[in-house]
Amino acid sequence: MFKEFKSLLSFFTRFPIYVEDFDFDRVASYFYLIVFIGYIFGIFSLLIGYIFSFFLPNLLTAILILFFVEYLNGFHHLDGLIDFGDGYMAVGDKKKKLMAMKDRYIGCGGVVFAIFINLIAIFSISYILEINILYLLVVEVCAKLGMLSCSTFGNPLIEGTGRYFVKKSDEKFLTVGIILSLPLIILFDGIYRKVVIIAIISSIITGLCMAKIAKNHFGGVNGDILGASNEITRIVVLLTIIASIKVYLLLLSHFIIQ
Repeated sequence: MFKEFKSLLSFFTRFPIYVEDFDFDRVASYFYLIVFIGYIFGIFSLLIGYIFSFFLPNLLTAILILFFVEYLNGFHHLDGLIDFGDGYMAVGDKKKKLMAMKDRYIGCGGVVFAIFINLIAIFSISYILEINILYLLVVEVCAKLGMLSCSTFGNPLIEGTGRYFVKKSDEKFLTVGIILSLPLIILFDGIYRKVVIIAIISSIITGLCMAKIAKNHFGGVNGDILGASNEITRIVVLLTIIASIKVYLLLLSHFIIQ
């Protein structure tokens, strides 16, 4: 298992890890370990957040957090989001949409998706820094859980390395991924612990929706869809956390006034 996790690290991060005899089929059998990579990304986000928030405004700190997380991934998921945006916005049947997604040129759909989703992420992270920085760890773990959910509920496309992960993933993988994410709950208490549970549920639902969208538009899930599911799950979880806390505070203030 350690060797397979090492292979996942070399594939999904920019860590200088040498892996001899990389076997996609074998590595995909341990794809549920992607949740641990979420923990690594989350801890990295916390470090960046703690360091820069001392002398920079939250908005600038949020930009740096998102940049360094994307850089640590080698911008692979962002590239997948752009390709997904191009394919999703293309007019035509599944074949034409798939061709647009695989086209090496960047279209308007990909640019718009990348700009607005990253803007939402930046402003949401900025707000999270005001609430509780520990939620950054929750967000990155849930983003990877969203990928795992997408691969579990999706059917693989014929081409691309992503098909190995989709073929291997099943309900057992997702169950293990959920179990691995549960330690996040102990970092919080009271209503904020329930917000973490809601965030985990929202990430699973987002992955399911991405799998359904991929099936309707492209015929299945590939690596680009998985990358896009990571980016989209991140903003869904961010917005879910913010909305849940805002609603709780509004209700609390209402009952206090009453």
